[in-house]
Amino acid sequence: MQTEFMLLAIYNKPRMNLKEVCEAIGMSMKTAYNQRSANTFPIPMSGDPLHADIRDVAAYLDKLRTPTVAA
Repeated sequence: MQTEFMLLAIYNKPRMNLKEVCEAIGMSMKTAYNQRSANTFPIPMSGDPLHADIRDVAAYLDKLRTPTVAA
C-alpha cells in the first residue's frame, strides 16, 4: 500500500502513461514496446494512448521487492 501512495505522490494521478510506467519500473521504452508486442509486459495497459492503473504498477513493484524464501 505504501508503494501506491508513493506513486500517487510522485505522479499525482491514478493512471500512468507508458513512459511513466517505464520510469517507475526502470525499463526502457524500447524494451516495453518489445514486451508489449510479445504479450509479456508485466503490467496490464489499455487505451490509446496506453495507460495503466497506478495500483497495478504498485503491485508489480511490491512483487519485485518480496524476498523469496530459500529452501
